[in-house]
Amino acid sequence: MKLNLPLILLLLTFSGVNAQQVEFSGSVTAKGIIYSEDESPFWIHSNQRGRVDELTNFSGLVSGLAKYKISENAGFELGLGALYQDGYSDELQLDESYLGFQNSWLVAHVGRKQKAELYRGLSATNQNILWSLNARSLSGISFQTKHPIYFWKNAGLAFEASLEEFITDDDRYVEGTRVHHKSFHLIFDKMKNFSIKVGLQHFAEWAGTSPDFGKLPGGFSDYLDVFTGQEGNVDVGGQEINALGNQLGSYEIYLNTTVSNYKVQILYNHLFEDKSGMLLRNTPDGRYGIYIEDPEPGKWVDAFMYELYYTRNQSKNFPTSDGEDNYFNNNLYRSGWTYENRILGVPFITLDENRFRVNNNKIIAHHIGISGTAFDKLPYKLLGSYRKNYGGKGQDKLISNILSTYLDLNVWQNMIDVNVQVGADFSSIASPNFGGGIQLSKRFF
Repeated sequence: MKLNLPLILLLLTFSGVNAQQVEFSGSVTAKGIIYSEDESPFWIHSNQRGRVDELTNFSGLVSGLAKYKISENAGFELGLGALYQDGYSDELQLDESYLGFQNSWLVAHVGRKQKAELYRGLSATNQNILWSLNARSLSGISFQTKHPIYFWKNAGLAFEASLEEFITDDDRYVEGTRVHHKSFHLIFDKMKNFSIKVGLQHFAEWAGTSPDFGKLPGGFSDYLDVFTGQEGNVDVGGQEINALGNQLGSYEIYLNTTVSNYKVQILYNHLFEDKSGMLLRNTPDGRYGIYIEDPEPGKWVDAFMYELYYTRNQSKNFPTSDGEDNYFNNNLYRSGWTYENRILGVPFITLDENRFRVNNNKIIAHHIGISGTAFDKLPYKLLGSYRKNYGGKGQDKLISNILSTYLDLNVWQNMIDVNVQVGADFSSIASPNFGGGIQLSKRFF
């Protein structure tokens, strides 16, 4: 395991701080998995933050967090985590290594930091259709608003925003690819018991060194083109005619209300990768969902989520010069929208057998997630997904139907937590696949 620059900065930052001024916490987790086929069932290895892959039988994680307050509303935090997993990786990695800062309105970090889990882990993609928990976090720098910032309080108008720049350090086709991300959302919450959030997510893979074209545009002027979604000054082999780099984005709408004290969110994500998608010519492609949460814990069902993912259109009626869309793939950045051979977006879009190119990005998927507490003492999470796969670009024929199920049951909470996890896949073209595992975890405060 390399001791990288962000890690050195983290250690130096806290080296002179009195230990009594710092709050420490940490955890140790070990997981063992067995399965009946060559790979584990879908939900046993998907959305696991890159800590489990399709061939993993054992995974171990040690993590620690130190927080130092400089005022009532501001402070620093240092996070470190070491991960080992067998399978494809079979190596010791840094799960996290970051220095963070936050105050009353800003959250920032530098290094590698895992993203927060949303919707109690019931979503198939977490934040949005393009940015899931399926891969290990990227190293970089991040700035986000801590909460909605009002610019017209009396009218109930506020905004949220983020700006993030990452680097890739995995084995990929374009070495040293950078990843740009920003978001902006407007919020209206003037009406009682109702709010709406509307906005945009924008991602781009850019720069790096291509085995075909050498060093790709990566200067400041190129960054401005990436930031604004413009085509570059130099077209690289005819591959960047629409925009510099591999551009992806999502329009988003979130409606929030309460019904009989239940929190309810209705959501929609529209994804696009070029101008036709930005003009909604790939409709109805996207993510549709509803999330319902009971604020009172301890019930048999305290949260429910349903999501529909549809990606079959891909601007087929408004093709660009190279044909219809090809979600998460790119001719120049051939590793596509992946990190460490894992999809960065919704994991229903899958890679080929070599784990290199996306070969299945036309899908219809129904997903349900339920959480609660069984018999007043057994917290659980239940996932069920039914998806139809139609292949990739140039295809639109039903290839397979797959039902994937998963149950995580916390059977013991004492000195250590013990979770039993079982999953199963039922496919129209393959034998049923069953898997199970035990996770042991201990938190320190």
